[in-house]
Formats: sequence, C-alpha cells, structure tokens
Amino acid sequence: MKIKHFLVAMLVLCLVLAGCSNSSNSSKDSDKKDESSSDNSKKQELQISAAASLTDVSKALAKEFKKDHKNADIKFNYGGSGALRQQIETGAPVDVFMSANTKDVDQLKDKKKAHDTYNYAKNKLVLIGDKDKNYKSVKDLKDGDKLALGEVKTVPAGKYAKQYLEDNNLYNSVKDKIINAKDVKQVLNYVEKGNAQEGFVYKTDLYNQKKKTDKVKEIEQVKLSKPITYKAGATSEKKLAKEWMKFLKSDKAKKILKEYQFSA
Repeated sequence: MKIKHFLVAMLVLCLVLAGCSNSSNSSKDSDKKDESSSDNSKKQELQISAAASLTDVSKALAKEFKKDHKNADIKFNYGGSGALRQQIETGAPVDVFMSANTKDVDQLKDKKKAHDTYNYAKNKLVLIGDKDKNYKSVKDLKDGDKLALGEVKTVPAGKYAKQYLEDNNLYNSVKDKIINAKDVKQVLNYVEKGNAQEGFVYKTDLYNQKKKTDKVKEIEQVKLSKPITYKAGATSEKKLAKEWMKFLKSDKAKKILKEYQFSA
C-alpha cells in the first residue's frame, strides 16, 4: 500500500516539474519573439549627403524607397558637392553621397571612402535673369549689375559656368561682376531677390514641386563640351546604403528623376 502511495506521489511530482519546464520554455520563446519583433520595428537610420540641386527630388525618392523599407529613417544633408565630399573625407557620418558631378565621388572612391558607385542622372546648365529685364546674355550686364555663380572650388555648377565663360571668351568681361554663392539654391535666391541680375543654375532648379518658377526667367540653355553627369556612392558598409544604391538603378527611381526634369 505504501509503495502504491509512493508511486502516485512520484507521478504527481514529475507532472508538476514537466509543467514548470514547459512554462519556462514558453516564457523564453515569448521573450525571443518579443526581441525579434522589437528588432524588426526598430528604425534604421540612413544619412545621405546630397547636392543642393537634389533638394526636391531626393524627398520624392525617399518617399518611394520607404515603401519597401518601412523602418528606414532617412536624413539628408544638402550643400555643394565639393563641400560635402570634404566633410566625408574628414569623417562625417554619411552612408550615401549623391553628387552633382562625377569627380567628387571618384575622389572618394580612390581613397577607399566610396563604393557601389553609379551615374544616376544628367542635368543641364541654364543662364537665368531678372524677369523684369530684357537681358539675352551675360553681354547685356551693365555697370553695377551682378552675375551669380556657385563657388568654383566646391559647387560643380559654378565650375561648369566658369568653364563656359572661358570657352566663349566671356570671363574677363564679367569677372568683376561675379558674386559667389555656396550652392545653386543660393544663386537662384540672389536672382529672385535682385541681389544679382543674372546667374547660372541647373535646369532642374527652375522647378518647384514640378512647376516652373515665374520669379526668374530662363535666358538660355548653356552649351557645354561635356554633359553634366550626377554620380552617387555608398560611403558606409550599412546594408541600407547598398539598398539605396540599388534603388537608384530601378525604373521607379528613374521615373521620379525624369518627373523632376533630370535625364535618367
């Protein structure tokens, strides 16, 4: 009889221990699921340095990119391509660099600071002017007038503009009228506000939310010896940076670039 009670007691004890074990495992599995869920919902930051001429289109690109990368937290830093390159060279925490030329990205690549590079767009340089003046070229600038250019050393559009002026024997006649700007957006602002009567910007800068501005007038499209090519590259090892570079090659990205007047 005592043996029978002993066996029953042992059976009950085994059942209790098994229950505790299952409860513990279940709790661990639940904790793992919670951790996995937390990881999947965690925001992933993507820091992109982009040429000032990309201010509008980059936001549209980011919106499309986030449809397939819902946890991406995309932050942009805009400026002249040369200045942005210098920031990356000195250690700025940047994941992707979108330049308005090829030279600055190539320099980073040569220094092993950029990879997965890609020529993603083309643009055109235009001469703009005060909408209330009947100027047709830089030759029409009068004494006291100003011609706005991006800083030649750090703004590709400024370099393209100076090259155009030199190639057409115009630079010496206007060099005393030139005022420098930190980027093409500032050139546009100078002409809009009357601080300069003419200026060189990209064709895409004349559009805001896909509508052409009426605050300045387009005088002429500048003919250059080489096309203006935009290049980008990943500047960190983040998976999201490589995903962004892959996205720039997609039909979706090219469609958006074209909607904002770029060639892609």
